[in-house]
Amino acid sequence: MGKRIVILGAGYAGVLTAKKLAKRLRKTEDVTITLIDKNSYHTMLTELHEVAAGRVDEASVRISLQRIFAGRRVELVTDTIRSVDYAGRQVKGDRAVYEYDYLVLATGSQPACFGIPGVEEYSWKLWSYQDAVRLKAHILDCFRRAVSESDPEEKKRLLTFYIAGAGFTGAEMAGELAEWVPILCEEFGLSRSEVEIVAFDLLDRVVPTFPSKLSDKAQRRMEKMGVRVMLKISLT
Repeated sequence: MGKRIVILGAGYAGVLTAKKLAKRLRKTEDVTITLIDKNSYHTMLTELHEVAAGRVDEASVRISLQRIFAGRRVELVTDTIRSVDYAGRQVKGDRAVYEYDYLVLATGSQPACFGIPGVEEYSWKLWSYQDAVRLKAHILDCFRRAVSESDPEEKKRLLTFYIAGAGFTGAEMAGELAEWVPILCEEFGLSRSEVEIVAFDLLDRVVPTFPSKLSDKAQRRMEKMGVRVMLKISLT
């Protein structure tokens, strides 16, 4: 029996690993490569903010795995894996049990809430295709409700958007939202001055992986677009 390679997760790491292995082992007939994911598509995580803020259609960040691996010797399986039996060399999903000789774990990550009370329960995450679609719908719903809201305080609440985290994702989301808001205001007959966008972070500068000069430039750009930046803010 040939060797069986099973890759869990069709994110960036899983897809790249499967493609590289398929290329390297294309002449090795006794090796099978199986890529398993709960979705039949790959999500471009680095562009989710563009969907959430209405810049692009949601389909633009969703790429069919069949399309990615067309012509490659990779078996694609859509299943949700529930457990891994390392001793028995098996992964167990909702649909079947999959045996392996080599297992690659590329199941991704989750947003970190850093123990801040209420964040897990009440915030809108941005870490999956579904997250981006839901967030876009929520933003639109806030504007729809604000148009008919007679209570000034409730209207202000509906049109105030706080973004927790000013790293890459937070800064990009703030920027995209700042560009979308004038369009939404025109569409719903609202004033831009009625909308507030706030990006806050525990650290002392935005996108801290950048050199200081670039972080400062990014912050100035966000503020010029109408985003209020709050740094060294702790909610614990």
